[in-house]
Amino acid sequence: MRDRHILMAVFGLGVALAASPATACDEVLRASVAARPDDTDARQALARACARAGLHAESLGHYELLLARDTGNADWLLGKAQALVALGRAREALGPLESARHIAPGYEDVWRANVAALEALDEVDRAQALAIEAERVFPDSTWPRERRLALGELLIIRRGTRVSLGVSHEDLSGGRPSWQAVTLDVDWRLDARRRILAGLNVEERFDTQDEQFSVALVDRVNNAWSYGLAADVAADAEVLPERNLVAEVNRALPGGRSLTLRARHASYAAVDVNALAAAFEQYAEWFRIAYTLTASRPSDLGTHYSHSLRLAHDYDHGSQLTLAFGYGEEAETVAPGVVQVTRNRSVAVHGVHWQSAVWGIAWEAGWYEQGDLYDRVRLRLGLEYRL
Repeated sequence: MRDRHILMAVFGLGVALAASPATACDEVLRASVAARPDDTDARQALARACARAGLHAESLGHYELLLARDTGNADWLLGKAQALVALGRAREALGPLESARHIAPGYEDVWRANVAALEALDEVDRAQALAIEAERVFPDSTWPRERRLALGELLIIRRGTRVSLGVSHEDLSGGRPSWQAVTLDVDWRLDARRRILAGLNVEERFDTQDEQFSVALVDRVNNAWSYGLAADVAADAEVLPERNLVAEVNRALPGGRSLTLRARHASYAAVDVNALAAAFEQYAEWFRIAYTLTASRPSDLGTHYSHSLRLAHDYDHGSQLTLAFGYGEEAETVAPGVVQVTRNRSVAVHGVHWQSAVWGIAWEAGWYEQGDLYDRVRLRLGLEYRL
């Protein structure tokens, strides 16, 4: 192996060159390498110039030629790994990076690249463990701690148990008594695929109060398919369904699209309602749009259709903002023990804003027209907590 100081000097020169703009591999270096193919310094400089220009496949080829001469050169192993990650082949980069860490355990850039490669592979646990180890190896550096904290937040977001507490208030037109509700929901992530949800909803409408308990299972079978099962129970309910069963299946489609089919059976005190719904969702660069068609059939009341359109924007820590429109005929409780089909219209905006990976605020504001009976203005505020 060449003297380590010479290699570090060459590496420092490459880093300095990387700071300057480049649009193509250096033609002077190309000519130099063509004239002297055994000049490893010139080939290494050319490999870095190609990487800066975004020509990662050519850069990889040069690093492979260099490593054919010396498999124990940490700089060349690092360069090869970086080219592989840039080409979307992060799995292949792990071997060269682990070899480089073994050869040069104090080479900080190798550790950083190794953590980045594991992140690219979505192996968050391994990336966090390596960042923790890097904190011990490089106690004066700030990046290991920063990466550890960021990865820890990501794990909380993806796997943490989520607790939601919310209160809502709805004003009704015509001087009718307002509605109030308090909800408590818990979302347990069993593993990367499955979640169990449980909730309690205490709702007051028309001067009567119902308590509803719910439980649900969501399972992602693979990258394309997922399903969910849910059940709600409200004993002796007067406004909410006494039993509510929901089953749905979701299929991810090419082009950022998805299709969801949902079946629902709700048993009220005086009527049963069966419903089928189909939802199509399209993901775009910064938003997603979804349309849902629902066909519901209350007992002896025929089949009725409703439509909903949602436009949503997702951002930091799983935060989201949604604008929703609804129109159509739906079976609703319009008085204690009375379910009636009315032609409804609605517009609402709601969102969840996470202040950090742990704490968030949920809110909603909406207007709902319940046929010719009354209008409702709904406000909701909630707290979100991950642990």
